[in-house]
Amino acid sequence: MDINIKSYRVIIKGIVQGVNFRNFTKMEAERIGVKGYVSNTHDGHVEAFFEGEEEKIKELISIVHIGPAHAKVKEVKLYEQDSLSNFKDFRVIK
Repeated sequence: MDINIKSYRVIIKGIVQGVNFRNFTKMEAERIGVKGYVSNTHDGHVEAFFEGEEEKIKELISIVHIGPAHAKVKEVKLYEQDSLSNFKDFRVIK
């Protein structure tokens, strides 16, 4: 079976800081089996890097479109990456 591993840089815009978005994303990524990281940006957005099987990444992306209870996601931008970073886990970067 050929596993289709993909990497995406993801920018999430809206009310996404101060609403537990990073921990929510980490918990969902670990549950689904996606590796990478999530961090706040200086301009009020959340940036993430998702690496894993394409179907699992699609599932995680659909979840971050909704976000945790107090988030209001307005936009999710995806940038497919050419190379893999071979993350070992999923981390919250402060």
